[in-house]
Amino acid sequence: MINKIKKKRKEKERNTIMETKEIRIEENGLKVIFEIRENGIVELKQFTTAGKPDRNREPRDEQASYSITEIQLTGKGSRNMHGYKHSLSSASEEFHYVNHTLEKAEKGQQLIIHTKSDYGVELSYYMQFFDGISAVQVWTEVKNNGTEAVGLEYVSSFVYHGLCANGKLPYYDKTQIYTPYNSWCCEAQWKKDSAKQLNLNGMMVDGFNTPGFGLNRYCYGGRGSWSSCEYLPMGICEDIEAKETYFFQIEHSGQWLVEYGSSMGKNLYLALSGPTEMENGWWKNLKPGDTFETVPVGFGVADGSLNEAMAELTKYRRAIRRENDDDKKLNIVFNDYMNCLMGDPIESTEKEIIDKAAEMGCEYYCMDAGWYDKGYWWDRVGEWKESPERFPNGMKSVCDYAKSKGLVMGLWLEIEVMGVECELAKTLPDDWFICRHGKRHIDNKRYLLDFRNPEVRKYCREVVDRLIEDYGVGYFKVDYNVTMGYGSELNSDSCSDAIREHYLCLYQWYKEIFKAHPDLVIENCGSGGQRMDYGMMKLLSLQSTSDQTDYIYNSYIGVNVASAVTPEQAGMWVYPYEDDREHVIYNMVNGLLLRPYISGMVWKMSEENLKLMAEGIALYKQIRDGIKDGVPIFPLGFADLESKQLVYGIKTEDRVYLAVLAPKTANVKIPLDFGKEIEKVSVIYPDTVDCKFCYDENELCVELPQEKCARLFEIDLK
Repeated sequence: MINKIKKKRKEKERNTIMETKEIRIEENGLKVIFEIRENGIVELKQFTTAGKPDRNREPRDEQASYSITEIQLTGKGSRNMHGYKHSLSSASEEFHYVNHTLEKAEKGQQLIIHTKSDYGVELSYYMQFFDGISAVQVWTEVKNNGTEAVGLEYVSSFVYHGLCANGKLPYYDKTQIYTPYNSWCCEAQWKKDSAKQLNLNGMMVDGFNTPGFGLNRYCYGGRGSWSSCEYLPMGICEDIEAKETYFFQIEHSGQWLVEYGSSMGKNLYLALSGPTEMENGWWKNLKPGDTFETVPVGFGVADGSLNEAMAELTKYRRAIRRENDDDKKLNIVFNDYMNCLMGDPIESTEKEIIDKAAEMGCEYYCMDAGWYDKGYWWDRVGEWKESPERFPNGMKSVCDYAKSKGLVMGLWLEIEVMGVECELAKTLPDDWFICRHGKRHIDNKRYLLDFRNPEVRKYCREVVDRLIEDYGVGYFKVDYNVTMGYGSELNSDSCSDAIREHYLCLYQWYKEIFKAHPDLVIENCGSGGQRMDYGMMKLLSLQSTSDQTDYIYNSYIGVNVASAVTPEQAGMWVYPYEDDREHVIYNMVNGLLLRPYISGMVWKMSEENLKLMAEGIALYKQIRDGIKDGVPIFPLGFADLESKQLVYGIKTEDRVYLAVLAPKTANVKIPLDFGKEIEKVSVIYPDTVDCKFCYDENELCVELPQEKCARLFEIDLK
């Protein structure tokens, strides 16, 4: 009887497959087509901009199938020679279509495609659309409804075997791939290469016939708990023939992988995932009844090139993040660290700087590192109690003083660590910390707390609540200056999976804090921009973009960094340390189209230059509505460290703001292509017109007073 029921169910499923050949969604400027093949495998056939013709189905045998989820299971092999690629697992073609739903969610339609294997493992593929945005969020849920455990070695969050497939040219003759290099004090440095330069060749290259695919791939990723230590978890791929640009991001703070490669035909594929066994030693034992969810990713495509893609990605990022007042108000923060006190706060000095911050028009005041210890504090952090030596009248007197000046008080925390000399750390059990080989992991004289432990989360929550209650804190700069390497062996299937689970617990911890303290503002910092990702930035309202202390080098970060986070979330240091007019202006222009963090040696500034800083802050308050609603533009493309002229802008419906910086020249030429006629061009910072410029509909030419000079322009559009 049971066998008859199973037989009827399989016949019904096969009939459903035969009846349903295609899932087609055309909205938000997108055309997304899934094909259900005769063998039941579901493929993402086309993901392109609206108006592009349907792709013809390639003649392929059953071995050349491209499942919507690439999954590698322990005990399962590959289908063909694969090298190190994650695109040819035999397990992937064992999952066959069951059904799908397409329902309206809060921000747009949500597609769910259900597939399953004969041994009880089921995959649910989620694709969330967003009204008016040419991008989707994708993830996969794996559920073991079988009777035996299965080992997960790789599960894609998103895979697509059709990049740059529109038009007549093969992908390897027209594809440009942007790689987002990132490093300490040199964040958001992009490099553009052709597919051929990256050795991503197809079937026929210069007359040489290959078997149809290469064993090589092009990939980059995150290795530990610093998600952006070497690369940003994102990418861009441009089809210069079809004039389409794909963009994507991986929304996770731990390990991740971006992989490009050639498929078994003439296609270029992209596979996005969290941690993997091959790259990270990740493995997950999925027991019967257990469910695993991949890290979410964002993927989209725009008509046009870099600027159009960044506009859509910015809108997508705004759609997925936690709604909060700070990203609407764009509060101006003074932070006492960079080129200022540098981690050496003292009560009397703090009050003097608070006076300066208030006079300049700042709205928040953040006391950075050092407030909890009288001397060398690096290896003793962890208890987060004030130093009486630094604050003879109590730290609350400083907090109250800031409040009396109309400033919301903030404090620096590195909540996920304890120093090796912290007295509390010496009394705690090892399972509070990241451990390997029977020892606590130490990185630069710090232990790393394991947020999977509920006692850790409880202790850290008590710290936050105490500081809010005792000092009236409304802002935290949460730093993360060390990394846990490849994870913890305690209570986990693999060291790497401990990192993934740590971050899931950390995200939930933040959600609970915001539920209890909805007006609290938290800045994300990881030695500047070493944890700059939308796992964190979906929750926290602003991001420290760098620890760079040189204002000229900082501008090379500032003109690119709106590619990594939205402009209103991109905290950019404005920290003059020379009492010089052009030095102050350049610093201010670095931050005016992002989220300026005011700092610097303000006690050395003349009244004239302090007024110049106040002028910039007042201007920011006038234009910040445009920054939070506008989209970033890069008229000269992304800058690199060889660039002599730097230009970055914000485009709104009726105007464009342009930051023009000249680190190595006094003359700058900027193409003007905004899709509308230009009505007026003016310099808005500083308010004295002391640079020459001329323009027509195609180009703006600027002659600055000197090298190492900057001005902010406003362009009114008709």
